Amino acid sequence: MTLLDRYYSKRLLAALLKALGALVFIFIMVDLLTHRRGQIMRYDIPWSVVAQYYFMHIPRILYTYQIGALSMLVATLLVLGEAAQNNEITAALAGGISLRRLIRGPVLVAVAFSVVLFLAQDFLGAGAGRKALQLQARYFADALQGGRQGVSWPRLDGDWTCHIMKFNKAALTGENVFLHSNRPDSVQQILAKRIYWDEDTCQWMLEDGRWLVLDPKDDWQGPVNRITLQPAPIKETPEDLFALDDPPETKRFSQLAQDIRRAEARGIPVAGPRSELYAKLAQPALSFVMVWLAIPFAMRVRRGGLAIGFGASTGIALVYLLMFWMSMSLGAADRLPPLVAAWLANAVFLTLGLVMFHRTQT
Repeated sequence: MTLLDRYYSKRLLAALLKALGALVFIFIMVDLLTHRRGQIMRYDIPWSVVAQYYFMHIPRILYTYQIGALSMLVATLLVLGEAAQNNEITAALAGGISLRRLIRGPVLVAVAFSVVLFLAQDFLGAGAGRKALQLQARYFADALQGGRQGVSWPRLDGDWTCHIMKFNKAALTGENVFLHSNRPDSVQQILAKRIYWDEDTCQWMLEDGRWLVLDPKDDWQGPVNRITLQPAPIKETPEDLFALDDPPETKRFSQLAQDIRRAEARGIPVAGPRSELYAKLAQPALSFVMVWLAIPFAMRVRRGGLAIGFGASTGIALVYLLMFWMSMSLGAADRLPPLVAAWLANAVFLTLGLVMFHRTQT
């Protein structure tokens, strides 16, 4: 990197760190005052736990809520906008340095920041997200409700379908179990009071029920077997059954890809999770997109002022987020291919930023 690259890169990094700190602090304070304050006071949650909860939420704030990309937008706008107001860019252009050459440092910083965001989320964010969910489940009221809801597992091995009226996912136990299997040669039904996962034998166990087998060759008559304690006809492990239940931000890229393959093997639709998988790459790349959106407006502050450029870029960022979540919703509904759903907003706004950049008067 040349002296010019280092100069703008250092300025951008300094502004980026300040913007990250300020925006994360603002986000936390808004969430604390609007969502968590009542729960904290009602349940007397220690402030050390609250601090730990929000600390574990920082990767999600930067990644899922796009505070990292918005910080890059603000930092680029401030640094290059100030350079334009101070006629630094005019002097560089007069000295024969092209605008494309001038912004190489900030663009490289944006690329590096996108890579850092992805690695931070993949290696640190997944574990922090799981810890945040554990704290939420233990201390905050809205996570304490509905802990024993019903579950259904369709398309299991052997054409079995399992319905459980009350299931405790933490303990892997359930009550009021109904399993049925429709095959061309027989129909089987199981009613049991309890099911649980046995860690020693690595299989699901049934307690207190009956197993009915109907044979079409015998006028749908068959034996009824009493169940005291015996293995269930479910071969899938808890990891297979709950592969896609946890939020994508609590999983690494490779783990989410593996869970999608498990779900596909069972015939479960995976358009939404696959969109989330591609979004794990698309969301960090937004920082690179934001640079190209900020540069054209930063160059125009000489005519309209920094506030106008900042307001316009922030408005574009909000429109981007709206478009991103709309495309992700269409991807989850299988109306768009998952890859297109995750990258559509990036492609549209990167194209818009490049067109505006090439039309910037120098």
